[in-house]
Amino acid sequence: MKVSILGTGGWGLALGKVLHGNGHYVSFWTPSLAEMELLTKEREYKDKLPGVKLPEEFKYSTDMDVAIDKAEMLIFVVPSQFMESTAKQLGECHAPEKNPITVSATKGISEHSLKRMSDVILSHVQWLSEDKMVALSGPTHAEEVAREVYTAIVAASKNELSAKSVQKAFSNKSLRVYTSHDIIGVELCGSVKNVIAIAGGIIDGLEHGVGDNTKAALITRGLAEIRRLGEALGANSHTFAGLAGIGDLIVTCMSQHSRNRFVGEQIGRGKTLNDILSNMKMVAEGVPTARSTYELAKNREIEMPIVNAVYETLFNNKNPREAIEELMARGLKAE
Repeated sequence: MKVSILGTGGWGLALGKVLHGNGHYVSFWTPSLAEMELLTKEREYKDKLPGVKLPEEFKYSTDMDVAIDKAEMLIFVVPSQFMESTAKQLGECHAPEKNPITVSATKGISEHSLKRMSDVILSHVQWLSEDKMVALSGPTHAEEVAREVYTAIVAASKNELSAKSVQKAFSNKSLRVYTSHDIIGVELCGSVKNVIAIAGGIIDGLEHGVGDNTKAALITRGLAEIRRLGEALGANSHTFAGLAGIGDLIVTCMSQHSRNRFVGEQIGRGKTLNDILSNMKMVAEGVPTARSTYELAKNREIEMPIVNAVYETLFNNKNPREAIEELMARGLKAE
């Protein structure tokens, strides 16, 4: 299969490596000429996927028409804040001869429209089909997938055949892909868990009064908030107990690989958000998603106290310990 990947971050490169290993032809689009030259010459991206050699057969281009030529599968792996501009650019390209399977592997909610990533793509690329739209999400760190660490992930689509096409393309001895009909739930889980992971990092960064009990409570109640939002938007309640839900939430809140957990940890240690982000080479999706989830919950009148606390801490300089104490002092209720 000819697969075109839009984006050359660590996750995009890791997915490309999986597909290449499964016998597919992989090309990449990047808006950066310097990035294209670095990847072509070095066959490694030390800032984003250190220690992982990339196949010589990978092709890179800054011309989107060239990158998607004859593509049978398109994969979006750009940061969520660039999804709209990337989709608009794709919408102006010549459509491949055959309508491709389209995969959104980006986790986030648009700050402008409050839409899920698959909806952002479909709203700007008229020649793509909703029946062929698939969300790929789950407990997956690029660093581990690229090194063939045993991993499981979910391919979700309203069309079962499209989900199964992605399942077949990616599955191998180290990556097990499950399918789902619940694209709404899978995308929301993958997005909002990054906000909860920032809270998890804050717990790790604080010195006193927090511990394993605190982290367990956060993960459990954080999942309840994600489920509450998802069900209000039409998701299946079972999704939240699966890989895309509790699975991804656990790994993102606990892992040293998690950029969102790292941001929270630094906040807990007293650093400012601007200082943290200015020194990061990778994108922490939970930061913009905290803003969009806060707005989405407010518009829908959905109670999400942990998300609200993260929002206030990131953008209104609320003291993290004060935020935790306010959460603990909320009115008592049944679980």
